[in-house]
Amino acid sequence: MKTFVKAISLAVALLAPLSFAQESSSSAVESSSSEDAFASFMEQQSAPDDVAADSATGFPTGGTETSAATATSSSSLEESSSSYGDGGLVLIDAQSSSSQRMVYGRDAPVYTFVATAGIQSPSRGLVSLEYVVSQEIFNVGVHFTNYTVEIFQAGVSLIYYPMEVRYFYMFLTSDWIHGEYDRDRDTGAGVYKLYTETVNYWRVVLGVGAEALFMKHFGAYVEVGFEFFAGDGSYYTHLNTDYGNLDNNKIVLPIGAGVTFPF
Repeated sequence: MKTFVKAISLAVALLAPLSFAQESSSSAVESSSSEDAFASFMEQQSAPDDVAADSATGFPTGGTETSAATATSSSSLEESSSSYGDGGLVLIDAQSSSSQRMVYGRDAPVYTFVATAGIQSPSRGLVSLEYVVSQEIFNVGVHFTNYTVEIFQAGVSLIYYPMEVRYFYMFLTSDWIHGEYDRDRDTGAGVYKLYTETVNYWRVVLGVGAEALFMKHFGAYVEVGFEFFAGDGSYYTHLNTDYGNLDNNKIVLPIGAGVTFPF
């Protein structure tokens, strides 16, 4: 009898922890289910009507209108941003449908080259051809400046536009001057011998200019600069082209004007 009672007591002691564990697990599941249900209910209450999910499709009921509004806003933003930075020179008195200001825009012409003709301009010479590196910032060009019996002059130019409208520019020009002059050499006893001297000088000009377009492929420009020369082992401010001599007797501010043909 005592043995039977001990066996029952031992069985109760072994089964009690298992029963307690099952009850704890079911309580946790019920608690978790209750919390999930409460959270779902609160989300449905706080969600606006236009983004509430449709029970049949699973998509927001107001998504179409919201997407349309977002697309319209994005399109307007792209239109306003695209009206700056993609065009070329703006025509005088031209009306742009995409911009209120006379600046670069998608409706303005875009150019690759600019040809010019002028009166020995400091940066563009008699004729020049420029390549448009950047529509708003930078041009590089080659030009022919002068040719006589004694001298040949040509060079390259860098033209920089510091403003968003290309009406004002600054330039740096370097010209090669090649000349041949007849000289008299005193050989002694009052006897002179004629010979030909070849000269090679470099001319550098810093200056500013202004330009404007009056038609799509026609415009005009004016410019002024400060020049100096390198040759004979030093720097000078003046070149006498009649005799091919460099000196510092005066300072010349070269000016020029001409027409442009962008294309």
